[in-house]
Amino acid sequence: MRIRHFLILVLGLLIGLTSALIAQSGTTQSSNTRGGFMLFGGIGLPSGDFAKAEVDFKGSAKQGYFGGAEIMVSLAPSIAIVLNGKYLIHKYDDSEIAKQIASYPIPGLSYTVGSYTAILPMGGIRLYTMSSIGLFVDGEAGYIFAKSPELTITGPGVTEKVDSQSGNAFAYGASAGIDIGNTLVIGASYVASKPKFDLTANLNGAKTTETVEQPMNVILIFAGIRF
Repeated sequence: MRIRHFLILVLGLLIGLTSALIAQSGTTQSSNTRGGFMLFGGIGLPSGDFAKAEVDFKGSAKQGYFGGAEIMVSLAPSIAIVLNGKYLIHKYDDSEIAKQIASYPIPGLSYTVGSYTAILPMGGIRLYTMSSIGLFVDGEAGYIFAKSPELTITGPGVTEKVDSQSGNAFAYGASAGIDIGNTLVIGASYVASKPKFDLTANLNGAKTTETVEQPMNVILIFAGIRF
């Protein structure tokens, strides 16, 4: 799913929800307000530069997984505050590294490569319909605490290591989905951020450092249980 398609979907749902909320405005349905504590998880699809296979140890993220928890508190019928935290993990696509190593004139090289990980606390405003099977959309903002993958290359006379580094940045996103009986929630989110990593490479004792701004844009498809 492309980013613009997802954003168009969110916009369409927002327009539909606005119409539904206007129709409901004269009716009190406090017993149907949403809220509570939710555990959720799903798959993460890297988007844009985060998904592109690179030769300079940027991007190259594979499909990943995530889990998290959310607290939703209704401010009024059909309007709520949401606070959530997510833990994401995306393996590194090593296809370009494998091609480079295969082209080296030194035989017998091998490598190991880690994963991107991130902790993502966010909060925002959610609009929802109050029927038993309701729709919702929200906008959120927060912060990402990410770690870059570690890379090690070894072989005859060669030891190279790119250390895993921490990077932080502002993050924002939007979500849309369905809420079944304030219990089962299914939806999708788009989250964008650009943490910076001070990557340090050590080749046979010689160190070099480069600051890399890494877009970490992902589409998250999730399911959750609210208690």
